[in-house]
Amino acid sequence: MEKTKSVDVVFFVFVLTILFPIVKSQTFDDFWFVQQWPPAVCTLQSGRCVGRGTRSFTIHGLWPQKGGRSVTNCTGNQFDFTKIAHLENDLNVVWPNVVTGNNKFFWGHEWNKHGICSESKFDEAKYFQTAINMRHGIDLLSVLRTGGVGPNGASKAKQRVETAISSHFGKDPILRCKKASNGQVLLTEIVMCFDDDGVTLINCNKARSNCAGSFIF
Repeated sequence: MEKTKSVDVVFFVFVLTILFPIVKSQTFDDFWFVQQWPPAVCTLQSGRCVGRGTRSFTIHGLWPQKGGRSVTNCTGNQFDFTKIAHLENDLNVVWPNVVTGNNKFFWGHEWNKHGICSESKFDEAKYFQTAINMRHGIDLLSVLRTGGVGPNGASKAKQRVETAISSHFGKDPILRCKKASNGQVLLTEIVMCFDDDGVTLINCNKARSNCAGSFIF
């Protein structure tokens, strides 16, 4: 009788593995790599904004995702600048704080809120180096200009911007917009998605875009 029960349990577990895919047990499944457009970010600021004249996309963050949502404020090692001091020059260029200019504060905030949730695979130095690599490989400004939808302060069709990006990279982005005080809807961020290895580009869920059919860019 006991032997029959054991066989039944083994068979049941086997059936479950066939019917249901094995999910990743770590704290995250993939990444959102979020780049922001500084002129739009600064338009939304009422006070001083040091990146107002910047005309290139900069990193907002590298956000681990789980089940289609960002995972944040995990337990782990808090930000330690000494671990990424050797990356400071690169980070100042690709990941500046475009609002206040306090870059180290911004990096610390992003690690403690987001990056720490990927620490099971990426220590602090590897996390920031991965973001730098992503930025070098995802030159959105060049792609959008080539696609005829470069920034000029005019209205852009959402579909044209999405198509320019997906045609070049072969993967779908997420567009994120915000409304300015004058009522204009501005393209503020573009998200590209990566698998949990931080290297493999994957399709984003375009339904996560909050932009309307057109916006200012």
